[in-house]
Amino acid sequence: MTTTTDEILQDRPDTPFLVCAFYTDTYAAEAAQLRASLERTGTPYFLKRCPSRGYWEANTRIKPEFLRDCLQRFAGRDVVYLDADSVVRSPLRLFFDFDADLGVFVAPGDGGFSHRYLTGTLYLRNGPPTRAFVDDWIAAQDGMLLGVDQDSFTAAIERHPALSIGPLPESYVKIFDRGTETPVVEHFQASRRHVKLQRAIKKVRNVVIGAGLLGGLAWLAARWF
Repeated sequence: MTTTTDEILQDRPDTPFLVCAFYTDTYAAEAAQLRASLERTGTPYFLKRCPSRGYWEANTRIKPEFLRDCLQRFAGRDVVYLDADSVVRSPLRLFFDFDADLGVFVAPGDGGFSHRYLTGTLYLRNGPPTRAFVDDWIAAQDGMLLGVDQDSFTAAIERHPALSIGPLPESYVKIFDRGTETPVVEHFQASRRHVKLQRAIKKVRNVVIGAGLLGGLAWLAARWF
């Protein structure tokens, strides 16, 4: 095991992939639970603490930059990305022989998901096609303020029609309070507890609109009554 203040590496060279996850300070407790689950299942992993970029949406956009660093640092190893607020319930057998450049859960059209692709669990084959995709994923975030990593992921996918994509089963991205699948990887969506800039802006906008409307009504009342 290699441990520094901000990084923990627990590797097993006999495993063809390495689980990689990053976290900010507000997710430290969740990252500790993920680490414990990886150790219980004998899964090699790399965890890294990253400084917050100030708000939740910006922090999600750390993801492709972190993954590019992992693909470069661990050359020759495939990468399995997990959100820090997930827990591994059983060994990740699917990734010992995964036949695609990229593995992602594709949400059904009628499933009520906010995005087509759920990026909480990802498989990335460490090769030129995947690295080119991740570079475009990062580029797609240029100028983003309110967008999240799933928005830029979708934009990058559209630029790489030849990329080999393997759909992950729902059990590998199981949201704790949705569906009946037995989870292999369970996601707890701690973001529900965090303030999002987009939501805060909407609240301020509604307050301003409401104040303007009340002011207009008061003016009308004074004018006509």
